[in-house]
Amino acid sequence: MKKAISLLLFLVMLLGIGAMISVSAADNGIKVGFGQYDFTPADPVNMTGISPRNSVGTLTPEDRLMATVVAISDADGNIALICTVDMLKAYGATTTRQVISKATGVPVSNIHISATHTHSAPSPTESGFADSFNDGFAAAAKQAIADMSPVTTKIGSVDVPLLNHVRHYWRQAGIVNGNNFTTDGAGKCLGSIVKSDSELQIIRFVREDKKDVVMLNWQIHPTSASCLTDYGRAHKQYLSADFIGYTRRYIEAQDNDTLVAYYSGASGNLTPHQLYATMRDPENVPEDTTVFGQRLAEYALTAMKTLKTVNVSGPVKSIELLHKAPDKSMTAISGAELGAICIGDALAFAGHSYEMFSEHGQYVKENSPFEMTFVLTNCNGDRKYIPTIYAFDYPELFKNNPIAYEVSSCLYAQGTGEDLANSMVAMLNVLYK
Repeated sequence: MKKAISLLLFLVMLLGIGAMISVSAADNGIKVGFGQYDFTPADPVNMTGISPRNSVGTLTPEDRLMATVVAISDADGNIALICTVDMLKAYGATTTRQVISKATGVPVSNIHISATHTHSAPSPTESGFADSFNDGFAAAAKQAIADMSPVTTKIGSVDVPLLNHVRHYWRQAGIVNGNNFTTDGAGKCLGSIVKSDSELQIIRFVREDKKDVVMLNWQIHPTSASCLTDYGRAHKQYLSADFIGYTRRYIEAQDNDTLVAYYSGASGNLTPHQLYATMRDPENVPEDTTVFGQRLAEYALTAMKTLKTVNVSGPVKSIELLHKAPDKSMTAISGAELGAICIGDALAFAGHSYEMFSEHGQYVKENSPFEMTFVLTNCNGDRKYIPTIYAFDYPELFKNNPIAYEVSSCLYAQGTGEDLANSMVAMLNVLYK
């Protein structure tokens, strides 16, 4: 949705957030390329996401961990690299972006690396894994640049009901805190009490002589393979891209003229609905993960039949902003880099390193001046939760309360999430002008 913002309002927002901004620009016309790096460790590694544990490989090809790069170039040869990686967070992104920049010549500000947030990934401290990771990612970026081809751009979105839900509600009908779903009495989820952001956004770059590149942006915690279900410790030790791997493979199999990249949106408080309540065999493909991925893919495939063509004529532009986040005691302030990349006035990719709540992501999308905006969380860093302002209203409930961990583990002051969302909107409006 396009909503113009006045210069005066923008200046007020900047004064409020104490931001530092740099902008780079280019001109019109685009080409798009695709590159991928399979970084699934062959040997056992330390894992992260649920608890420290050692991996025992993968169950299926869909579970393999991928680093994916979509390269977008304007007519002047200015390139943006929109990267996504099957990790819990974008650990070490500063170094990885520098390595990619050195290998490709693309400015660091034109490189986004967002994590899909799978909870079945290697630990960032795993030295054997980290040794080759950056070089492999850089090779995928070079592959994407070499693969670039002229495109026609199509965009669209679809509502995906009953696959994600808000984990906890904070105030509802006078009740504070609690599980945010209703069941049929047998454990099957019937729906959320508080509505989540269930919009699946789609960009399809139709290429003249190669497979099309499809970019998906959706909001959810990818935990169907790790902690949502009752597989027990044996299953939790398998590496997995979670349902995301199944979604990518299913779309590519059903529409074999596509290459798919998945980007996680604002999902700090969103969890998958459980699809099955029966006992499972941990040595077989997890039912929840498979079916979940295929259901999301079916929604995407249906929506891809009715995408609209948009004029994306460049330029490629990028912006970086230093967001200042006070801690809970308001005694210290830390800085986190935000970044946005746009392609003309049609497409924008706004990234931040926090685990932003769904409501914040919706605010950014609704107030962005661009025709379609991907909000990329866990992007270019590995910060923790940023809850909504009303989630902090009852601090006495958070102490030793396992279902309020988003607030108890948050390092930042009440209202930081809203300030972050406003900062991202301001950043997008600077790019748009």
